[in-house]
Amino acid sequence: MKVTYNWIKEFIDIDDLSANEVAEILTDVGIEVDSVRYAGENIEKVVTGKIIEISKHPNADKLRICQVDIGETVLQIVTGADNVFEGAVVPVALHGSKLPTGVRIKRSKLRGVVSNGMLCSEEELGLTESSSGIMILPDDTPIGKDVKEVLNLDDWIIEYEITTNRPDALSVLGIARELKAVLGRQLKLPDTSFDLGDFKAEDEASLSVLDPAGCPRYEGFVVKGIENRESPLWMKVRLYLVGLRPINAVVDVTNYVMYELGQPLHAFDLEKISEREVVVRRAREGEKIKTLDGVERELTKDDLVIADSEKPIAVAGVMGGEESGTDFTTRELFLESAHFDPMSIRRTSKRLGLSTDASYRFERGADIEACKFAAERALHLIQRLTGGKVAQGNLSFYPKPYTPKVIAFNPERATKLLGVQVPARKSFEILSGLGFQVRKEQDYIVVKVPSWRRYDVSREIDLIEEVVRIYGMKNVVSTYPLMHSEIERNFDYFKVSELKDFLSSLGLNEAINYSFIGESLYSKFGLPVENLVKISNPLSEEWVYMRNFIFPSLVKNAVTNINRNERDVFLFEVSKVFNPTGKELPEEVLKLGVLISGEVPELWKRRRVDFYDIKGIVESLGEYLKLRLEFKRTEKFHFLHPGQSAEVLVDGKHVGFLGKLHPDVNEAFDVNEEIFVAEVNLEEFLKLSKETRTTFKPIPKFPPVKRDLSLIVDRDVPVSEIEQVIEESGKYLERLELFDVYEGKGIPEGKKSVAFSLTFRALDRTLSDEEVNRIVDGIIKELSKIGATLRG
Repeated sequence: MKVTYNWIKEFIDIDDLSANEVAEILTDVGIEVDSVRYAGENIEKVVTGKIIEISKHPNADKLRICQVDIGETVLQIVTGADNVFEGAVVPVALHGSKLPTGVRIKRSKLRGVVSNGMLCSEEELGLTESSSGIMILPDDTPIGKDVKEVLNLDDWIIEYEITTNRPDALSVLGIARELKAVLGRQLKLPDTSFDLGDFKAEDEASLSVLDPAGCPRYEGFVVKGIENRESPLWMKVRLYLVGLRPINAVVDVTNYVMYELGQPLHAFDLEKISEREVVVRRAREGEKIKTLDGVERELTKDDLVIADSEKPIAVAGVMGGEESGTDFTTRELFLESAHFDPMSIRRTSKRLGLSTDASYRFERGADIEACKFAAERALHLIQRLTGGKVAQGNLSFYPKPYTPKVIAFNPERATKLLGVQVPARKSFEILSGLGFQVRKEQDYIVVKVPSWRRYDVSREIDLIEEVVRIYGMKNVVSTYPLMHSEIERNFDYFKVSELKDFLSSLGLNEAINYSFIGESLYSKFGLPVENLVKISNPLSEEWVYMRNFIFPSLVKNAVTNINRNERDVFLFEVSKVFNPTGKELPEEVLKLGVLISGEVPELWKRRRVDFYDIKGIVESLGEYLKLRLEFKRTEKFHFLHPGQSAEVLVDGKHVGFLGKLHPDVNEAFDVNEEIFVAEVNLEEFLKLSKETRTTFKPIPKFPPVKRDLSLIVDRDVPVSEIEQVIEESGKYLERLELFDVYEGKGIPEGKKSVAFSLTFRALDRTLSDEEVNRIVDGIIKELSKIGATLRG
């Protein structure tokens, strides 16, 4: 968020404080200032000039020769801009001038023609990041004046951040309120006066609010007879300085007031609203709207919209529609100032991937009581800049006006919590200065919370926080906590160490690889490097990216061993992977990769590893961490064999995958050995394991009852699904073991036989055969629902 020092001065008297001193005060009270920058920084020898003649360049079709009057003399300047014209007043960078971009302008020749300076755009003056041509100043701008004076750049831009609970500070008024509480000075509120026409708002338009929960307040105003135009220079520059792009006077006023007072507004062209009917409702499923950014967006029934009698004309609280927007032909306005439910706006904004200044404020909680005040301020400015008359009255929906929350504040309790005594009178003054209504009772203060703080002040402790941040944290004496000699164990560190020992006990060897990877390796798996974090200064072409999977490195290790006739390869690696976030730093995630290939001993012979070995390792890991894992057949990992791959789930959440490498991958590495890999999100495993509690059971006093169950099911039915049915329907079931899976002679085509051993036990008595038989019959009945039958 950006505001300017001079803008704040219009709301509170701070002439005796510099911009940096204001920034220090704000930081001390919890509004962290990131930077204070002089708006006219690095602008030297740039003056205003008037183009009196334009001629073609003899040696370049796209260049023009301008004769520019700067008051004392006329300069010849060559430009490539196509928006200049005779009579235009423009900023002129003279010979030896300096611009915010760091460029020094010197007299030079362009294609053989002398140019004694440069005509400047908004971008070159540091006002905006991009511009389409030279900055054209108003016709009445004095000639030969320092551009910093003309553009009011003798100002300071204060950029700051707020915590999510302080939406009230997202405005010049909010900043002024903070300074008022610290300095004890009065606020100066802006002019909200305007002239009324001889027509009524209710005769010009209608309003229906069909979703009071999503829109608890709506204020609509009608303005007629305006002449929309470009904003005056002072408003354009002020918008530039806070990072906004001027569009037209009406739109600029709504943005200006939003930054000034914190209340988002929207102006519709009233003549573009069908039947002049404004309806606040939920969108119909699949309804579409083209927003002001030119993108057509599909809406859902959860999105709140502003509509006319036919269609949506705005996504409420996020962005207006292109069809109903104002332009230079607009003559009649419908000005909206509303309050929307923060959660509703946040859901819509996130789903559409559309974050705006308006949604940013509504998501955090705008001031419901500011709606009318902000609209009246905007009407004052619109009338001042574009003329027109405001309709008598307005279209209003506010069925449940704001009722202040009342909190009792005990100064003695505040002293105990803070460890420093803030005088009761001082607390009274601070809260009053912040806009809270306060009343002194016997030994406490009765406080009413203002509407702009209703979202973050709800308890006495919140008031104590308000008092101490204004009183000054530097006045609170620091005390050190008691130290204990016993150091708390880092669960994850020790758990990972123990986990490595466990994996080693399964016959796996730990591999250690670089976190870097190259495109040539990833391409063999068909993985796109566009999804990787690129290294700015890679060591070589093999290490250009940060890996987001571990298994490719393990496969490379395995191939190296196989090519050296070391065909029994059993590896694991625990390492962090890196995912791009679009921000300065990537996301780091701790993962575990496992690879097996070759043969394992089994009784008196050796056999080749298969899919169930890699699955067994992951299952053992789950048992070790006391997690119930699910395995779901999948074909979405194209680097794995489609018939021998699965994703790993915990409570339905994806946490990893496993399977056999696809034959195409083997071919890319030129190896014939079957290679099986698994990769799981170890951070998620450890988190879930940490939440698991070990339960201790007494040694059973009563004997178990065992039953075997042999079933015929479709070949595609996972064993895990059968086990889940048995466990959910098997009362007194203590243990369930799979001991046989068979396909072949005696089994129908497309079917398989699975056999389980079931152990039942009650803790309070010996189960009878009749009881167990009834339980087994119930299990068989439930299994029939997934197509399972008893094997004859």
